[in-house]
Parts: sequence; C-alpha cells; structure tokens
Amino acid sequence: MPGIFFTSPLVKTATAGSSWRDVEAYFPETQVFANVLLSAYRHQTPERFTSFQPSWAEAYIVTPETPMSGGLFSIPTRRDNTVFLTTDHLTFWLQVSNGSSSNPPSSASAVGVIYDYAPAATFDFTNALKRLDLAVYDEDGTVIGIHQSVQLTGGPDFDEDETRERVLTGAHQMDEREPGSLRLAAFDYDATPTGSDFRVDTSTGRVEPMSDPAGTGNPFRS
Repeated sequence: MPGIFFTSPLVKTATAGSSWRDVEAYFPETQVFANVLLSAYRHQTPERFTSFQPSWAEAYIVTPETPMSGGLFSIPTRRDNTVFLTTDHLTFWLQVSNGSSSNPPSSASAVGVIYDYAPAATFDFTNALKRLDLAVYDEDGTVIGIHQSVQLTGGPDFDEDETRERVLTGAHQMDEREPGSLRLAAFDYDATPTGSDFRVDTSTGRVEPMSDPAGTGNPFRS
C-alpha cells in the first residue's frame, strides 16, 4: 500500500530578479510517485510601472531520468511537477522572479511530496540522518538561493564538498553572475524565524533575519 515517506515545504521571496529554493532528498532505491504543487504566489505591481513587468513562479522536480542540457551545470529541458519512477534521489525546485530590482518583492510557496509505490512499502526510512542547508548570497548579503540536501534512513550518503561546489556553480550559471561573485553560508534553516526574510552578514558569514517594521516583507517565508 503506497504512502508518504517524505514531504517538504518550499518558500522563497525574490527581491532583485530571480531567486530559488531546492530540496534534494536521498533515500533507499524504491519505486516512487512524487508531486510538487505551487500553492501560492504573491506579487504587487509597482506604483510606477512600464507596460511590461515580468514576474513569475514555478515548481518542478528533477530526477536522474529528467532530460538535461548545458555545460558544467546542466538544466532540465523538461520541467515536470509529477514523476513516477524507481530511484534513490530526486530534487524539488521552486523558482520565483519579481522581474527586476526596481519592482516590489514577489513571494511564492510550494510543497513537495514523495510516496513509496513499491509492492511492499515499509516507510522505515522517513527519518533524516544527515542534512546540509546552504544559503547562496551576493556581495550585498542578499540571499538569492537556498539549497537543502537530506539523507533519509538507508539512503545513499552525499558528499558535502561536492554539493557545495555544485550548488555554487549552478547559482552562478542560473543567475548569470560572474564567477566568484556569489558565496555560500551553511546554516540551520529550521532555526530561522518563521515568516521573515533573511540575509547574510558579509563580514561574518552568518545568516540573520531582516528587520521589517512596516510588515511589508515576505508573506510566506524566505
């Protein structure tokens, strides 16, 4: 009987173009059905706006069977929000853009769910043995991306150094930044305040919540 063994919320605010959040789950190889649902999107039209204001949000899944293209960092050529396959890992993605730095922030939320569809599903691998949370930030401390790798009970281990290099390389290419213009900060995502955006103190590399006295920040959570 199939049942859920992993679920993860994904939330992100974009303040200067595109931004993203991804969750990479490792588990024992099994037949899975997975789905990611874009549950909310919020964007405010600027007070002064041109006739074209691009803003968007999308949620999708990347698996070992996803068609990819590109050089050092591959990108999916097909973006599915539902997959059914036998695998030991997959990644949920949420990307959101406010169009440009002159526009008000855009926020989006999604939720990813993995079901075990093996003939004898046990769900004994639902506990996280290892987790790595990374914030990708620019020279101003603005967090443009958040990555999380999770190893569930019985799942394959992941290399933290390889993960850091892959995440940073991908961030430069996705955001079309010059090499070396972005940095990583490791942190505990669950320890950040719910309902607030955060940035990185570039002098210390520490992730800290942003003050928002007017209450106009992320309506979900960064």
